[in-house]
Amino acid sequence: MKQVVLIMLYTTERKNLSQDMQIFASETKNFLVEFNKIYLGSKKGDLTAKESAIRDCANLRTQIPKNPKYIEEIDAVESANVLLNKFIYDNAMFFENLGNNENITRKKISYYKNASLGYELCEEGILATSLKVLAEETEKKYNKDMTKADGLVKNGLSELNLTNITTGNVENVSMSEKIDAIVKFGSAREKFSDASTIYKSHNEDELANECKEKTDEIDKIMPALQSDAFGFLFLISMAFFLVITYLFLRISEWKKAIYDVSLGDEILGKV
Repeated sequence: MKQVVLIMLYTTERKNLSQDMQIFASETKNFLVEFNKIYLGSKKGDLTAKESAIRDCANLRTQIPKNPKYIEEIDAVESANVLLNKFIYDNAMFFENLGNNENITRKKISYYKNASLGYELCEEGILATSLKVLAEETEKKYNKDMTKADGLVKNGLSELNLTNITTGNVENVSMSEKIDAIVKFGSAREKFSDASTIYKSHNEDELANECKEKTDEIDKIMPALQSDAFGFLFLISMAFFLVITYLFLRISEWKKAIYDVSLGDEILGKV
């Protein structure tokens, strides 16, 4: 593009250089300067710079000289559009490849959105639409799963907050409180575990680790609670067994006594 404009300027006598040509040359220079800034910025390897490059190119396209009159100007405008489309296409393909190889769903969605925008800007409609649909479907499932997981964590925390039992005061609470805590801790642990599974499916490792910290806390206190509760239930069971055994023996003695009385009456009746 630059070469075309320079040829046009150098092959035109100064007295024949119209104001329109001068304006066109100035606009071309501004376009090339801005494009060079965007190009160099995108080559730094910074993803944020590459994202900005795609969006900046959308604005840069409006700076391409308008209404070319001469063949050289028409060629320059066509060169500018080809240059811009090729640059945007390469960046769109870069983000598409990133999305295809990304395991973190949140980032995958962002990469696909960038790629879709890039393809749209360089008029690759089919690619733009397919990636837009893919990004929307992935984002919809991601948001649904994250809402569910966040809800599980919230409910799990609420259940934990309903008990003040910690590893340091297990021995100081009543048995009824211990049994109630076992139920609440068990329910909360299940919720944190389910939430962690969802987070892991989207490779949200930080959130999954937070859930694991909660389950680890519960696992530390549960053995002490269960030991006391099971000991208490064992005593209750033994007491119940002894009562049942006592009643069984008493009933057996009562039946034997009734039988003896009946047998005596029968013998007396025969005499």
